Amino acid sequence: MSVVGILAAAGRGERFGAHVPKQFLPLRGIPLLIRAAQCLQEAEAVAEIVAAVPPGYQELLQRWAEEYGVQKLSRIVTGGEHRQDSVRAALETPEVQRAELVLVHDAARPFATAALVERVLRAAQQHGAAVPGLPPAETIKKVAPTGEVVQTLAREQLRRIQTPQAFRREWLVAAHAHARRLGLSATDDATLVELLGFPVVVVEGELLNLKLTTPEDWRVAEALLQAEQ
Repeated sequence: MSVVGILAAAGRGERFGAHVPKQFLPLRGIPLLIRAAQCLQEAEAVAEIVAAVPPGYQELLQRWAEEYGVQKLSRIVTGGEHRQDSVRAALETPEVQRAELVLVHDAARPFATAALVERVLRAAQQHGAAVPGLPPAETIKKVAPTGEVVQTLAREQLRRIQTPQAFRREWLVAAHAHARRLGLSATDDATLVELLGFPVVVVEGELLNLKLTTPEDWRVAEALLQAEQ
């Protein structure tokens, strides 16, 4: 089983409000995207990493990869305006085209572990596509534009989906091509795969696999790292 990891790191982080994309900011001394790449670096099954970054950040990431020991980083591509554009650019590289399974991970998730990567990959090898997820702790309600509750959803059937997500390469390539033809967009790659009718299974995610979107998220991440010391 040949596996290549894609690090989606081309986002502009507009909700974060920083002067540079947040994935390039230091989180307790280490750049956020380097922390996110570590689970791919440490997972034995992952042979190579392809990163998609904003224009002008390639040399910086290459330097950091050498400084922080991300030896598996084999190619850096320029990402697009949207996340799907960036993942598609990575899918077109020779490294990914040689892979049997492709793992896609968000650069805004610094706490995913190599154990999670391996768990997702095992499920994808068996079923073709797998994502990590956790049941919501809160009651979830479907709400109308007016604010009125339409329906209270059964929590046992719901999952909060995370990355990394793993797919058979040909499934993911076909899903992105289909979305591009029809002008479809989605918040994760699994949704695109599902639209083609391919099965996607959910494995147990990790409670600390947080996605850092806002300054408040960042402060929580800093507190977690400080508590580890």
